[in-house]
Amino acid sequence: MKAIEGDYLGSDYFSGPEKAAMRWAEVLTLREYFGKPGAPPASEPAMEELKQHYNEAQIVEITMVSGFFNFWNRFTDGLQIDIEDHDMMTRFKKSTKIDTDEFVDYMRSGWWNEKS
Repeated sequence: MKAIEGDYLGSDYFSGPEKAAMRWAEVLTLREYFGKPGAPPASEPAMEELKQHYNEAQIVEITMVSGFFNFWNRFTDGLQIDIEDHDMMTRFKKSTKIDTDEFVDYMRSGWWNEKS
């Protein structure tokens, strides 16, 4: 987390494509695509950087994922919905590897609601 919260663009933890995707997500999240008085929109240089690493379909997907998570955060935060209980969050924080079957079972028991 510290690598993302700090200067991720100057970090050695992330590749060029990862930095470009994170920067684009940041532009979308902070709504920097409008620009500010005296400052041009940040979306133009961020988009140019994305185009160096991703094709059009990938850029659309990155934008959609970022937009979805922005929506999801605003929706759940606005309604004060806890997504996971404390025990589940603690389990994930302690893990270094997620067991796919266990995670799918968890998701199906929740909002996928595929199990009866």
